[in-house]
Amino acid sequence: MAGRFSYRSDRPFEVRVAFVSQGRTVATWVFARELLLAGLRGPAGEGNVRMRPFRDSVGLRRVHIELRAPGSECALTAEATDLAAWVRATSEVVPPGQEGRHLDLDAHLARLFAERN
Repeated sequence: MAGRFSYRSDRPFEVRVAFVSQGRTVATWVFARELLLAGLRGPAGEGNVRMRPFRDSVGLRRVHIELRAPGSECALTAEATDLAAWVRATSEVVPPGQEGRHLDLDAHLARLFAERN
């Protein structure tokens, strides 16, 4: 199963991973971009999303990602250099620490109220 990472500047704190099987998205997870940055450097996360870097048997740097939900669990491995490059690309769109400048609170509140009705 493939995982597709995505990032949107109008949701600057979020990273999405869509899991695709046979051309169809079967699950989507959303977690903090900050967690992904931390997971590249050392063990990070608690609860449903946890990450840790490691070296595989041939010495390549990788990141182990665990996703947990009631009754299910998923473990992923990504190449650290690819993941770091992707995170750098998101940082070019919205630099870390500048997320608040890209957050449209009015739009988020309108969406929340629309979902409740």
